[in-house]
Amino acid sequence: MAKIPDRDEHRRRFAALPLADRRAIVRAVNRGQVVAVRKHAPLAVVLARRQQRLWRYAWLVGPLLGLVGLMDGWQVAIVNAMLGTLMLGGAARFWHLRATRAERANLALAEGRRREAERLSLTPWQARRAERGQRD
Repeated sequence: MAKIPDRDEHRRRFAALPLADRRAIVRAVNRGQVVAVRKHAPLAVVLARRQQRLWRYAWLVGPLLGLVGLMDGWQVAIVNAMLGTLMLGGAARFWHLRATRAERANLALAEGRRREAERLSLTPWQARRAERGQRD
């Protein structure tokens, strides 16, 4: 089992990295991919979990947008709330799924399972395409 750093250790280790490495970790997590350097995998897992917490509740901003429209009437407030919730809900789902995929892939990499990590970082469409390529 890989050792995942706690919040303070993560901050310390992440801050000690060069800017290029920090950007590479954030970029990999944002794309839902595995990091290139195995020793950065635990840091990517913590970052992915933090992003999951953010995106899990981001859709709640949508109803707050409806409050802005209360000055123009309750119908406008309801429309603003519905549109805001749908748009932010879709974006939150997209980014939450990517963070989840990055967490699983980097956790597998941290445990030393590189092939499984690369497979887990594929989107469903990429996985189907790779599977078809193996059959041909």
